[in-house]
Amino acid sequence: MASPLRFDGRVVLVTGAGGVNDLGGDIKGLSKGSLAAADKVVEEIRSKGGKAVANYDSVEAGEKVVRTALEAFGRIDVVVNNAGILRDNSFGRISDDDWDIIHRVHLRGSFQVTRAAWDHMKKQKFGRIVMTASASGIYGNFGQANYSAAKLGLLGLSNTLAIEGQKSNIHCNTIAPAAGSRMTQSIMPEDLVEALKPDYVAPLVLWLCHESCEENGSLFEVGGGWIGKLRWERALGAIVRQKNQRMTPEAVKANWKKICDFDNASKPQRIQESIGSIIGVLNKIDSERGVLTNPTSHAASTATSEFAGAIGHKLPPFFSAYTELETIMYALGVGASIKEPKDMKFIYEGSTDFSCLPTFGVIIAQKPIVGGELSGIPGFSVNLEKVLHGEQYLELYKPLPRAGNLKCEAVIADVLDKGSGLVILVDVYSYFEEELVCYNQFSIFVVGSGGIGGKRTSNKVKVALAVPNRPPDAVLRDTTSLNQAALYRLSGDWNPLHIDPNFAGFAGFDKPILHGLCTFGFSARHVLQQFADNDVSRFKAIKVRFAKPVYPGQTLQTEMWKEGNRIHFQTKIEETGDIVISNAYVDLIPTSDTSAKTPSEGGELQSTLVFEEIGRRLKDIGHEVAEKVNAVFEWHITKGGHAAAKWTVDLKSGSGKVYQGPAKGSADATFTLSDEDFMDVVLGKLDPQKAFFSGRLKARGNIMLSQKLQMILKDYAKL
Repeated sequence: MASPLRFDGRVVLVTGAGGVNDLGGDIKGLSKGSLAAADKVVEEIRSKGGKAVANYDSVEAGEKVVRTALEAFGRIDVVVNNAGILRDNSFGRISDDDWDIIHRVHLRGSFQVTRAAWDHMKKQKFGRIVMTASASGIYGNFGQANYSAAKLGLLGLSNTLAIEGQKSNIHCNTIAPAAGSRMTQSIMPEDLVEALKPDYVAPLVLWLCHESCEENGSLFEVGGGWIGKLRWERALGAIVRQKNQRMTPEAVKANWKKICDFDNASKPQRIQESIGSIIGVLNKIDSERGVLTNPTSHAASTATSEFAGAIGHKLPPFFSAYTELETIMYALGVGASIKEPKDMKFIYEGSTDFSCLPTFGVIIAQKPIVGGELSGIPGFSVNLEKVLHGEQYLELYKPLPRAGNLKCEAVIADVLDKGSGLVILVDVYSYFEEELVCYNQFSIFVVGSGGIGGKRTSNKVKVALAVPNRPPDAVLRDTTSLNQAALYRLSGDWNPLHIDPNFAGFAGFDKPILHGLCTFGFSARHVLQQFADNDVSRFKAIKVRFAKPVYPGQTLQTEMWKEGNRIHFQTKIEETGDIVISNAYVDLIPTSDTSAKTPSEGGELQSTLVFEEIGRRLKDIGHEVAEKVNAVFEWHITKGGHAAAKWTVDLKSGSGKVYQGPAKGSADATFTLSDEDFMDVVLGKLDPQKAFFSGRLKARGNIMLSQKLQMILKDYAKL
């Protein structure tokens, strides 16, 4: 036998017939009668060693009922709203009084009692509430229009309390019992009243009220020893209008069979799922797809062949243009800070080694995911209200340029059926100047769309790996700002879930949550800082699995394990211990490999021709130039974000000279810029001063000497 459920120290308030709160009236609530009903229960509880007090106030005076519990026991943990009366009559004969009193006792009474207990439960971070509905409220019943309306109202009240109370560990469920009671003994045979006695309902109520029960927002029918959970079911439905055309009743008639067809029904559990499907319809209509059956993934039949049109489908190619501004905004969005000197290379365009954080690669590729393009996948539609970002893989083939315009090509790599939902693998390839720079794989989970017979695994998945079973080798922490989500969304993910409290509450969160890819960026930055000294050229790939949401203001703790050039990691919320990113790793390039990848100095660079020409001209005028300038200049030329060449222009010794490589002594001024920008400066297309203040030209040392250099080159080299 399982251990008995214990309720030690819990205070339970039960309203209604046979409970500890009872007016003692008849089933119509007309006369006070005897108060023995409540007294009898109190006596029974006390005789078995429990503690109980009776209350004789109406549930309409909820404050008084709850005050009795608080005065007697000092707290309240459970409310069972069971009070009720009957005023049965056919609809045409129901009086205003009969309608009003039913709603006052059943619906308003449950509201008053629960509201009086609500704040106490919130403060103690615990509460269990049970509403007593009825099969009459679910299905309707002749002669009970007033009663059935109030009982179904209790279900709506319960569902909302379940949502609002969840963050405070307050759970609310509804039962629809078939039980013999004082209300039914006059209309049921005696043997049936006995068979449906409340003893066969109470165990369900006890379980729903126990602290270990996680059930919340559910409805149960119960009676005679049987219990069953109920849920809503919705037909697949049909779109019955076209863009820019009037919707007609004739179109409704023509599609009536589809509207009422439950063969491929869905089972929505939240209002977001209901509204989300309608938003999906609007997207279809706006894309001029016309009057069609709504082909949700439920309608994909049970055959994997239905995915054939989706797998391999190429989404429209797109371009992602960005400047240093976007890369800096992203770096700040994932926690880079002036408090960490090594972060300056990511947030100050004037840094000599200004770099783009590697994980900016997901921003370049995210348009199909955040822009709604998934709704155009052939074979089935994607309800974007049900989409979760499950996993992410990013691989860089070279460091991202500090600014650029990348061409991106996206393809549906595969579709997997995980039972509880579908996983859509979206591969995105990004090219800079025809060269593949980075590759992303977004794993998108569509909740509630699985179980249709598709394959569960794929060799195209970039596999997530468990972290080693030992203490981490390193741990880094960062406390996110309360504005973190507001800042990160400026990188292009405009989902109001991350900024709008009303929308977040609508989605079941008590406040806006942080973007999963923001946490992803924090974690990758920690790994790069800890094991690669922020050298972006050492970053190769990252794979993560998103586990739980993060709220802005919480502290992210990245735990890391080094195994060769692979850094396994997981990220937790320090305040709660919850793992928010799991089964993750970063692959680093060994330092020897990064130096080997550096382009050969001077090869295929336009600037090489310029320096060689300067060297030739100095042979004739070098002595004169050296006397006027008297300085040594060093040039660092980059290509595609990599150091590509170094040149020294010596205008101090002898007749001057130009040679490839760093200065043999010390340079008076050093300049760093890309091969392309160097040529633009030389050709007069780019003003050096503007290039300097925009960060495209970096300088250190005696930068005032650059004015002499510019004059000399113009006057003598005539470049």
